[in-house]
Amino acid sequence: MIKKTYPQEYHEKLKSIASLIREYRLANGYTQIELAEQLNLHRNTLSRAERGENLTLLTLIELCETLELDMSELFYEEN
Repeated sequence: MIKKTYPQEYHEKLKSIASLIREYRLANGYTQIELAEQLNLHRNTLSRAERGENLTLLTLIELCETLELDMSELFYEEN
C-alpha cells in the first residue's frame, strides 16, 4: 500500500486550527489537564490536537462546543 501524502498547505491549515484551539483553551482559563478531564479525553489526545496531529472531527466538534468556538472560524482565511 502506498502512503498517501498531502499538500503542505493542508498541514499549515491544520497547524492554524491547532493554534486556535490552544488560544481558545487558554482564553477560557483551562489547563490541558482540566479541559481533557471535562471532555473525558486523555491529555495526550488534547496535546496532539493542539499540535495539529491526529485530530478527529468528533473531537474537534466537542472542543468547539466546550470552548464556545464557532467552527467556521477555524476554516476562515483572510485574503
